Amino acid sequence: MPASSAAGVDGISAKQARENLSWLLPPILKQIHEGRYTPPPVRRVYIPKADGARRPIGIPAVIDRAIQGAMAKVLNEIYEQDFLKCSFGFRRGLGCHHALATINEVLYRQRMEHVLEVDIRDFFGSLSHEWLMRFLELRIGDGRVLKLIQAWLRAGVFEEGRWQDVEKGTPQGGSISPLLANIYLHYVVDLWFERKIKPQFRGQAALVRYADDFCVFFEHATEVDTMRTLLQARLGQFGLTLAEEKTHQTNLGARTNTGTHERRTLTFLGFTIYRTRSVGKTVVKTVFQTEGKRFSRAKAAMKQRLRRMMHQPVEQQARAINQILHGHFNYYGLAGNAQKLHAFWNFTRKEWKHSLSKRSQKGRLTWEDLESLWTQHSMAPPQLRLSYPQLAAYARL
Repeated sequence: MPASSAAGVDGISAKQARENLSWLLPPILKQIHEGRYTPPPVRRVYIPKADGARRPIGIPAVIDRAIQGAMAKVLNEIYEQDFLKCSFGFRRGLGCHHALATINEVLYRQRMEHVLEVDIRDFFGSLSHEWLMRFLELRIGDGRVLKLIQAWLRAGVFEEGRWQDVEKGTPQGGSISPLLANIYLHYVVDLWFERKIKPQFRGQAALVRYADDFCVFFEHATEVDTMRTLLQARLGQFGLTLAEEKTHQTNLGARTNTGTHERRTLTFLGFTIYRTRSVGKTVVKTVFQTEGKRFSRAKAAMKQRLRRMMHQPVEQQARAINQILHGHFNYYGLAGNAQKLHAFWNFTRKEWKHSLSKRSQKGRLTWEDLESLWTQHSMAPPQLRLSYPQLAAYARL
């Protein structure tokens, strides 16, 4: 339990939970073994989304969150051998870069350039408790485990001083929610596509899924519409619906000189993905660039951080800036994104100069003054984390 973990409805912080765990935990474990544990409701809060909407987040009580985490570790050992190669989200040793690297291989090696970008409307708030328990019963024989998971699903939420019952969904924020989501989509989407639907297509097809975000790639354009119709019906059987405004058909093989208005870029996991010819015009490569809204949010966050720490010692500011830059470059440092990385670095340098100038009693700093500061406190340089050859090693096909 990290010290920064938010408190749940009981108000107990992570620090308090650790200090009192010796007497708080045993009665809870006894209740779990006896099948009579009633978890406290989750505290619901909202965080802003890029489109201006708000995303509901459920915060379980700290000790309950720790129990969920322990249960998730046990269940991961069971389900890790079941999950398919097309699934990447919230799995041990896998992440966003593995999913993106697999897309690169699908496009480069197999030339499946017709894509269905899928968005499920309010997935975490819509999944069926009944179907989830049926799926769990296929692999879990211990009734106490099943009863505990069902109790978590039905714990309800506490919002604005009132308890509310929930009949579907699993709150984002719980330690076990990502695993439950993966199990649900493993049966609803992954197995269904790989074993039943994929063999029906004339050409090649591939699925790449990260949690509830996924794309389906096809060799033939005509099969995209077929997949969309089948998927819509399949999701409806399990209480889910497509977000039509965010579900797109994309032709990554379309060229600008064709005169068509087809979508030619794919947006996935914070990247805008498109196909272009190399400098020598001999190879068509996949380019990963920081998606526009993500780039704007990153710049706004950096500007706000610089403003907040404007009066801190320069050395302390440099450490904080480098920490942000390292995180940004580690995630967005994929092949084809060098220009965006340098743009973020130059933006940071310019904003830091502006911030330091505002606090200087001698007036605005010159670039010479700043160069002197950078000699003493260097900024992390922009660099690609994964080149094209390295991406190939990350792919899972």
